[in-house]
Amino acid sequence: MDESEGREVWFLNRDLLVVRPKEPYIEWARTVYDDEPITDEEARNWVDAFLLPECDSEEEALDRIAENCDVIFELMLADWVVEPEAWPEDRGWEVFQCWFTFERIETTWDLVDAPLSSDPPQPETDAPFN
Repeated sequence: MDESEGREVWFLNRDLLVVRPKEPYIEWARTVYDDEPITDEEARNWVDAFLLPECDSEEEALDRIAENCDVIFELMLADWVVEPEAWPEDRGWEVFQCWFTFERIETTWDLVDAPLSSDPPQPETDAPFN
């Protein structure tokens, strides 16, 4: 916890992973719904963030990202289309690196004065896919 102007500011014991699509993702998205053109500006705004365990090195962080790349990949795909049958079959680490840029941020602060939620998504309403 840190004090800033009388507010409590909490340090999260997590690294933050920011993931942005690259051209292969954008081209795939354009083929799925070719009747709904995607602008370059829309594509640039498709950014997701994920919490990772704290990592002591870039190598450890890359290992964590690689271990979870299939889940991250699926969540990124579900941002555009929720039907898994429309997704590319190969969602492994090498393809992930071709489809996305990603940045690890080591220090994450919580500026919200409320507990974090860790409730799992409700299958009927919140889950992007099953």
